[in-house]
Amino acid sequence: MTDGRTPYTYCPHCRAELQEEIVFGRSRRVCPECGFIYFRDPKVGAGVLAERDGKVVLVRRAVVPALGSWCLPSGFVEYDEGPEQAAVREFLEETGLVVRLNELLDVRQHKNDTRGPGVVILYRGQIVGGEISAGDDASEVGLFGPDELPEDIAFATHRRVLARWQEEVRRNGYSI
Repeated sequence: MTDGRTPYTYCPHCRAELQEEIVFGRSRRVCPECGFIYFRDPKVGAGVLAERDGKVVLVRRAVVPALGSWCLPSGFVEYDEGPEQAAVREFLEETGLVVRLNELLDVRQHKNDTRGPGVVILYRGQIVGGEISAGDDASEVGLFGPDELPEDIAFATHRRVLARWQEEVRRNGYSI
Protein backbone atom coordinates (compact mmCIF):
# COMPACT_ATOMS: atom_id res chain seq x y z
CA MET A 1 0.00 0.00 0.00
CA THR A 2 1.43 3.38 -0.99
CA ASP A 3 -1.15 5.85 0.28
CA GLY A 4 0.89 7.00 3.29
CA ARG A 5 -1.31 5.27 5.86
CA THR A 6 -0.87 1.86 7.44
CA PRO A 7 -3.60 -0.48 6.19
CA TYR A 8 -5.56 -2.79 8.42
CA THR A 9 -3.92 -6.16 9.02
CA TYR A 10 -6.79 -7.63 11.04
CA CYS A 11 -10.53 -7.23 10.68
CA PRO A 12 -11.85 -4.54 13.03
CA HIS A 13 -15.09 -6.55 13.40
CA CYS A 14 -14.04 -10.16 14.00
CA ARG A 15 -10.23 -9.94 14.26
CA ALA A 16 -9.51 -12.43 11.47
CA GLU A 17 -6.43 -11.71 9.36
CA LEU A 18 -7.33 -9.76 6.22
CA GLN A 19 -6.36 -11.09 2.80
CA GLU A 20 -5.70 -9.28 -0.48
CA GLU A 21 -8.45 -9.91 -3.04
CA ILE A 22 -9.72 -8.22 -6.17
CA VAL A 23 -12.99 -6.56 -5.13
CA PHE A 24 -14.83 -3.98 -7.25
CA GLY A 25 -11.94 -4.03 -9.73
CA ARG A 26 -9.13 -3.29 -7.25
CA SER A 27 -6.91 -5.15 -4.86
CA ARG A 28 -8.37 -4.63 -1.39
CA ARG A 29 -7.97 -6.18 2.03
CA VAL A 30 -10.93 -8.43 2.76
CA CYS A 31 -11.93 -10.48 5.81
CA PRO A 32 -12.42 -14.14 4.88
CA GLU A 33 -14.61 -14.66 7.98
CA CYS A 34 -17.16 -11.80 8.00
CA GLY A 35 -16.67 -10.15 4.58
CA PHE A 36 -15.42 -6.75 5.83
CA ILE A 37 -13.67 -4.81 3.05
CA TYR A 38 -11.01 -2.22 3.86
CA PHE A 39 -11.40 0.75 1.52
CA ARG A 40 -8.48 3.19 1.38
CA ASP A 41 -10.48 6.39 1.41
CA PRO A 42 -8.98 9.83 0.89
CA LYS A 43 -8.75 12.29 3.75
CA VAL A 44 -11.27 15.13 3.35
CA GLY A 45 -10.31 18.69 4.23
CA ALA A 46 -12.30 21.91 4.24
CA GLY A 47 -11.31 25.56 4.29
CA VAL A 48 -12.59 29.09 3.89
CA LEU A 49 -11.65 32.17 1.88
CA ALA A 50 -12.93 35.17 3.83
CA GLU A 51 -12.08 38.86 3.74
CA ARG A 52 -11.88 41.70 6.18
CA ASP A 53 -11.66 45.22 4.76
CA GLY A 54 -10.91 43.90 1.26
CA LYS A 55 -8.07 41.68 2.44
CA VAL A 56 -8.07 37.90 2.55
CA VAL A 57 -7.46 36.09 5.85
CA LEU A 58 -4.50 33.69 5.77
CA VAL A 59 -2.77 31.73 8.50
CA ARG A 60 0.87 30.74 8.86
CA ARG A 61 1.19 27.00 9.43
CA ALA A 62 2.67 25.91 12.77
CA VAL A 63 2.75 22.22 11.75
CA VAL A 64 4.03 20.04 8.93
CA PRO A 65 3.49 19.75 6.09
CA ALA A 66 4.48 23.21 4.89
CA LEU A 67 5.55 24.44 8.32
CA GLY A 68 5.91 28.24 8.21
CA SER A 69 4.02 28.68 4.93
CA TRP A 70 0.75 30.58 4.55
CA CYS A 71 -2.62 29.06 3.67
CA LEU A 72 -6.34 29.58 3.92
CA PRO A 73 -7.71 28.55 7.32
CA SER A 74 -8.49 24.88 6.79
CA GLY A 75 -8.18 21.38 8.15
CA PHE A 76 -9.52 17.85 8.12
CA VAL A 77 -13.19 16.99 8.41
CA GLU A 78 -13.82 14.99 11.58
CA TYR A 79 -15.80 11.73 11.44
CA ASP A 80 -18.89 13.28 13.08
CA GLU A 81 -19.20 16.49 11.06
CA GLY A 82 -19.87 17.62 7.51
CA PRO A 83 -17.44 19.67 5.45
CA GLU A 84 -19.33 22.91 6.11
CA GLN A 85 -19.11 22.39 9.88
CA ALA A 86 -15.41 21.53 9.58
CA ALA A 87 -14.68 24.67 7.55
CA VAL A 88 -16.40 26.92 10.10
CA ARG A 89 -14.74 25.10 13.03
CA GLU A 90 -11.26 25.24 11.49
CA PHE A 91 -11.63 28.94 10.67
CA LEU A 92 -12.54 29.71 14.29
CA GLU A 93 -9.80 27.49 15.74
CA GLU A 94 -7.08 28.99 13.57
CA THR A 95 -8.13 32.66 13.44
CA GLY A 96 -10.40 33.36 16.44
CA LEU A 97 -13.01 34.61 13.95
CA VAL A 98 -16.53 33.33 13.39
CA VAL A 99 -17.44 32.86 9.75
CA ARG A 100 -20.68 32.19 7.87
CA LEU A 101 -20.33 30.25 4.63
CA ASN A 102 -21.75 31.87 1.50
CA GLU A 103 -20.79 29.58 -1.37
CA LEU A 104 -18.73 26.66 -2.54
CA LEU A 105 -15.57 27.83 -4.32
CA ASP A 106 -13.68 24.69 -5.29
CA VAL A 107 -13.36 20.95 -4.77
CA ARG A 108 -10.00 19.42 -5.66
CA GLN A 109 -8.18 16.14 -5.29
CA HIS A 110 -4.56 16.04 -4.19
CA LYS A 111 -2.14 13.13 -4.21
CA ASN A 112 1.18 14.62 -3.09
CA ASP A 113 0.54 14.89 0.65
CA THR A 114 2.71 12.73 2.92
CA ARG A 115 -0.41 11.89 4.93
CA GLY A 116 -2.04 10.26 1.91
CA PRO A 117 -4.34 11.34 -0.91
CA GLY A 118 -7.18 13.68 -0.17
CA VAL A 119 -9.97 15.95 -1.29
CA VAL A 120 -10.17 19.58 -0.21
CA ILE A 121 -13.42 21.55 -0.25
CA LEU A 122 -13.04 25.34 -0.17
CA TYR A 123 -15.82 27.80 0.62
CA ARG A 124 -16.24 31.54 0.54
CA GLY A 125 -17.30 32.94 3.88
CA GLN A 126 -18.20 36.15 5.60
CA ILE A 127 -16.71 37.07 8.97
CA VAL A 128 -19.55 37.63 11.44
CA GLY A 129 -17.76 37.85 14.80
CA GLY A 130 -14.84 36.95 17.00
CA GLU A 131 -11.47 38.50 17.71
CA ILE A 132 -8.52 37.82 15.41
CA SER A 133 -6.02 35.56 17.16
CA ALA A 134 -3.82 32.74 15.87
CA GLY A 135 -4.63 29.39 17.40
CA ASP A 136 -4.63 25.62 16.97
CA ASP A 137 -2.07 24.77 14.26
CA ALA A 138 -1.60 28.37 13.08
CA SER A 139 1.26 30.49 14.44
CA GLU A 140 0.06 33.75 12.88
CA VAL A 141 -2.99 35.29 11.21
CA GLY A 142 -2.49 37.81 8.44
CA LEU A 143 -4.67 39.99 6.22
CA PHE A 144 -3.45 40.39 2.64
CA GLY A 145 -4.68 42.49 -0.26
CA PRO A 146 -4.61 41.12 -3.80
CA ASP A 147 -1.14 42.60 -4.41
CA GLU A 148 0.22 41.62 -1.00
CA LEU A 149 -0.12 37.84 -1.00
CA PRO A 150 2.91 36.01 0.37
CA GLU A 151 5.06 33.98 -2.03
CA ASP A 152 4.96 30.87 0.13
CA ILE A 153 1.35 29.69 -0.12
CA ALA A 154 1.36 26.12 1.16
CA PHE A 155 -1.03 24.18 -1.09
CA ALA A 156 -1.78 24.17 -4.82
CA THR A 157 -5.52 24.12 -4.13
CA HIS A 158 -5.21 27.28 -2.03
CA ARG A 159 -2.95 28.98 -4.60
CA ARG A 160 -5.57 28.29 -7.30
CA VAL A 161 -8.43 29.83 -5.30
CA LEU A 162 -6.31 32.82 -4.25
CA ALA A 163 -5.29 33.45 -7.88
CA ARG A 164 -8.98 33.50 -8.86
CA TRP A 165 -9.69 35.90 -5.99
CA GLN A 166 -6.84 38.21 -7.10
CA GLU A 167 -8.07 38.21 -10.69
CA GLU A 168 -11.65 39.03 -9.71
CA VAL A 169 -10.63 41.82 -7.35
CA ARG A 170 -8.34 43.39 -9.95
CA ARG A 171 -10.91 43.10 -12.72
CA ASN A 172 -14.09 44.05 -10.86
CA GLY A 173 -13.03 45.71 -7.67
CA TYR A 174 -14.79 43.02 -5.64
CA SER A 175 -14.02 39.45 -4.70
CA ILE A 176 -15.36 36.11 -5.85
